[in-house]
Amino acid sequence: MLNWLRRRSRTQPSADADWKRISLRIEKDRQNRHQALIGQEQVVSQIEAILFRHDLIGINFEENTDEYRAEAETITLRRAEAHSVDDVRRIAHQEFVRWFDEKLAGPEVRFDAVAQDIWRVFEGDGTT
Repeated sequence: MLNWLRRRSRTQPSADADWKRISLRIEKDRQNRHQALIGQEQVVSQIEAILFRHDLIGINFEENTDEYRAEAETITLRRAEAHSVDDVRRIAHQEFVRWFDEKLAGPEVRFDAVAQDIWRVFEGDGTT
């Protein structure tokens, strides 16, 4: 999307305004998540590590350990909805569809092992 907006800005002045608007929204959303997650930073970090280790999207290049932070944050924000591993699988899948897309996320069944690991974190075990 970024490249599309940059190309568009060369031919359409409104693209700069679009990019600024989108950037501001992204930053505001990030700040809102950060505020809502105060006190849950350890849970977010554990889930982020789980997502990075399982790497369902294929973006683990060993150095970019924060690539799944936003997904870990939004999964953690939905913790109250999780009453079972099945709920966690559904939530994780929905968040990956939201952040990436349905094709990249793949079928919900791909999230079985991730859901089991996240459920242990949610249950307080913390082993990942």
